Amino acid sequence: MPERGSRDLSPGTQARFDRFSPTGPKTSLLSVPGAVGADVAGFTPVGDVMGCVVHQIGFTGTDTWSADRIGQLAGILREGYETALDRLVEEAAAIGADGVLGIDFAVTSPDGAAQEFVALGTAVRAKAGPRPRHPFTTGLPGQDVAKLMLAGWVPVRVAVGISGRAFTDYWQRSLVNEWAGNVEIPLATELATAVRAEARAEFAREIGDCGADGGIVSDLKFDIWPVHDIAVAAMATVIGTAIARFHEGPATPAGTLKILPLNRSEEAS
Repeated sequence: MPERGSRDLSPGTQARFDRFSPTGPKTSLLSVPGAVGADVAGFTPVGDVMGCVVHQIGFTGTDTWSADRIGQLAGILREGYETALDRLVEEAAAIGADGVLGIDFAVTSPDGAAQEFVALGTAVRAKAGPRPRHPFTTGLPGQDVAKLMLAGWVPVRVAVGISGRAFTDYWQRSLVNEWAGNVEIPLATELATAVRAEARAEFAREIGDCGADGGIVSDLKFDIWPVHDIAVAAMATVIGTAIARFHEGPATPAGTLKILPLNRSEEAS
């Protein structure tokens, strides 16, 4: 584990860093299957790591349903995820980790005027082999990382794609009242399709920007809501892991044995 140097850590990160010790117990957020999978992949947990940021949601205009406001909210989400992830990586690098597994994001808004973004994961260190310049990040659990690496792929970093838009149509009022019946709302359909496509496109750009060969989507979030019966707003988020090919390995088994009989003989195995 590297000694502290001139690394500029925030007070909160420094406090968490101070509790790590090369000879002390190693904390982990991995499940038992995840910890076993990490070991199979050649990684040892060195500690749980966290990154967080609180963003104020300020004045965004007089029209609460305006496209500018929705765009700004999407920007806050994007910046929040990126900042929390960057601070998690900073903490992982400070304790000598080579990567972070099982990263989970939580977004909360206690008072509606601010949002807290938290990224949590388990920092791991490779048992052998060349070490990356920067810790890799992934939302995949240890057992999935093991399967990925056995198949010749390596996680690069968490990628996030976000889109938020609002459409306005005064004719929508006639389609959303209680007497309209079971009918399609074309404006909402068009918007839902558009924001999902834009979020996926941004996710793909994130993969390309880090030089990866593909991506595994682990979480899809989508919200759509009417505003004043004359507009509809929507927000879509795609979260996953960018992956890169490092060798042509054997194919990953299509299924896994969920129950291992303890009394099976060598012939049966």
